[in-house]
Amino acid sequence: MTKSYCTAPFLGFQFTHRDNRLCCSAGSSSKSTASEFWNGEYIKDVRSRMSNGQEVKDCRKCHDQEKHKQWSLRQTYDRFNTVTKKDLPTVMDLDLSNFCNLQCIMCGPDRSSKWAGKISAVTQAQLDDLCSISGEIRHLTLQGGEPSMMPEFEYYFDYLDKNNILQNVEVSCISNMTNINNRFYDQLAKCKSVSIIASVDSFGTANDYIRHPSHFEKIEQNILALSEKKNVSVCIIMSLQTLSMYNFDRFLEWLYYLKEQFKKNNKHIDCSINRVQWPQPLDIQNAPLKLKEKMIADMDKINPARQSIQFNTEIASIKDNLMKNHKEDNSDALIKFVEDIDASRNIKITNYIPDFHEYI
Repeated sequence: MTKSYCTAPFLGFQFTHRDNRLCCSAGSSSKSTASEFWNGEYIKDVRSRMSNGQEVKDCRKCHDQEKHKQWSLRQTYDRFNTVTKKDLPTVMDLDLSNFCNLQCIMCGPDRSSKWAGKISAVTQAQLDDLCSISGEIRHLTLQGGEPSMMPEFEYYFDYLDKNNILQNVEVSCISNMTNINNRFYDQLAKCKSVSIIASVDSFGTANDYIRHPSHFEKIEQNILALSEKKNVSVCIIMSLQTLSMYNFDRFLEWLYYLKEQFKKNNKHIDCSINRVQWPQPLDIQNAPLKLKEKMIADMDKINPARQSIQFNTEIASIKDNLMKNHKEDNSDALIKFVEDIDASRNIKITNYIPDFHEYI
């Protein structure tokens, strides 16, 4: 297969309340309906170019990641083998609304109705159009907003269930885990398998600040409840950022606690780390030197036997690169960013991260 080839446009695409893309890493977007995008000239041209070994400029992000030996979305899609004879998508990445109950500091109005002050969602006509091309769906990624709260997902899953499709579908759902919507999870229970990707960025009140107005104790309770659901696997995804660095050791201890609790139900829980790079004050590479030194000390406390090989590799990579290309003190930018966030959310960071100023 050619170096430019990716299975994504042959299997499906990303459909959102904003636009459609080849995938969430792709460059260009389209305002067309789901069926128009799937059958349109743009995606046909992409398939042709890939098959002929020609570069697709909208796929540059994956190629850049692979060039730097990072995992790319292309490699994830290459795991799927679900091509059918009916020329319908089998893999879809769905973001049907910005409806969310949180105002996360690295988020914005496209992803959070709390930030936008209003809900932006697909129309009923767009949703019915999506249903019309979903007869062969086998893999779904759900994101938002908070998918478990969206009536659009409940409608879509009702359609899949009534048409005997749902039992064939593997679902990955990105959730902030602040609530367990019983109707939503009852629908997921009918799927072939379910992977809940729980977004947790720090331990305790630091996470409550980053993902305001969440409550860490409730999130923990909801995650532990998933250990009792038979067809559900769980992975914690940490969006590592400057404010996650304050109690990184406590976060690692908490991960081990979750692993031990899941073991009691003969279940396993994974964890992976993504680095926040925007806004710039939240990029750990731009963190104050004193805070970087604290995080390295916290990482040195890690018992590798408690974590997976992949997780230990991620930690080692973060540690190796943390002090490289260190810029001048970025404290002023971080303080200004936090002050603006506090004003917009009417809270105070020191009520959540008491030692915020100690490492600046």
